[in-house]
Amino acid sequence: MKLFTRYNQISLPIILGIFFLSGIGSYLWIDHLFISDFDESLVEQAQKIALYTHKTGSFPRSGLTDDWLITYQPNNKVVSPHYQTNERYDPDDKDSSKYRNLYYTYNKDGQYYLITISKSLEELEGLSRYVAMIIMITVLAVIIVTILLNHFLLRKLWRPFYHTLNLLKEYKPGSRKTVPLSETGIEEFNFMNASIADMIHNTEKEYALLKEFTENASHEMQTPISIIRTKLDMIVQGENLSELQSLAMESAYQSVRRLSNLGQSLLLLSKIENNQFTDITLIDLEDKIKNKIIQLEEYWLEKQITVSFKSEASMINTNPDLLDILLNNVLSNASRHNINGGSINIYLKQHELAVSNTGNGEPIDPARIFTRFYKQRKHSMDNGLGLAIIKQICDHTGVKVSYQFTDQQHRFSFTWPA
Repeated sequence: MKLFTRYNQISLPIILGIFFLSGIGSYLWIDHLFISDFDESLVEQAQKIALYTHKTGSFPRSGLTDDWLITYQPNNKVVSPHYQTNERYDPDDKDSSKYRNLYYTYNKDGQYYLITISKSLEELEGLSRYVAMIIMITVLAVIIVTILLNHFLLRKLWRPFYHTLNLLKEYKPGSRKTVPLSETGIEEFNFMNASIADMIHNTEKEYALLKEFTENASHEMQTPISIIRTKLDMIVQGENLSELQSLAMESAYQSVRRLSNLGQSLLLLSKIENNQFTDITLIDLEDKIKNKIIQLEEYWLEKQITVSFKSEASMINTNPDLLDILLNNVLSNASRHNINGGSINIYLKQHELAVSNTGNGEPIDPARIFTRFYKQRKHSMDNGLGLAIIKQICDHTGVKVSYQFTDQQHRFSFTWPA
């Protein structure tokens, strides 16, 4: 989930809640202010009635006058002044309307009268709704402008961060490509870029030392391995070796062979990382795979492995040496990790190659499949670099590789752009 999306998920409910609460609060507050002002006008009208009665000795005419409805009723007890809102039916409009009423008693010549002063709230209600609607529209406009401003402003402010992330996605140790982390004008992002630049510098140093060590170790291994192999050949050519000695020599040969393959694999990885395979050629992949099938045909017959090859014309623009190594490793893995009487299926399309094979029925860990020295079984004779070499070649040549385990078969798929 992106930061903007998470921010909106948190802020939008809060903003909408504020909007609705402010709308309801505004309406109630405005209505309260108008009612208070309305009550003051009722008191003023009561004062006018008292003044008129004091001067003339009689009440003003009751009934509806100038939107005021005034009634006088004799009453035996004193009623404290109070306000009340109720609905009254208007026979002229044939509709009910809300009225605000003031009730109080007045002593005239020793007789108490209950005076009711009423006035319609119809205009007041319409005005309250109108003012509240204006306030809500204003608040809504402010919220929309704030959301849009935050969206574009935050996107602009976070642009250096995403720019740095995109640069880091393309960065690979040993690629010899500089990562252009520029000044952003924002202190936090400048601190982040400076820390990343230091990390990249240290990573490049460590990677260069590791690569140099790997390359030197691989070279240095070849000479003692050759000497050991020569001495073993001399011993084998001798006579009178016992069965136990022959088994020991065979075990020694296998260990030397594994050590030699390990050195060659490490040296190959180092060459790929040093970008020593630069020649690019347009290659007929269909013809190339057919030749590989012919080379391995005898081995497959010996293990009774059935091979199926379905293809269409396919060309790829890549280094021929790396392509040869890639096909050798893919087909060798499909053969060595197969079972007697198993199968290998090769599918070639215009921009895709898929190789699937039967095996021991256990999937390879997808998180570690292309990790160097990873072995599915701890005591395997494999050096654990075959798939790592495949991945390194694919990364170097721009080919995408993926692994699936379906229908009890291991499937490796390779795709490349047109």
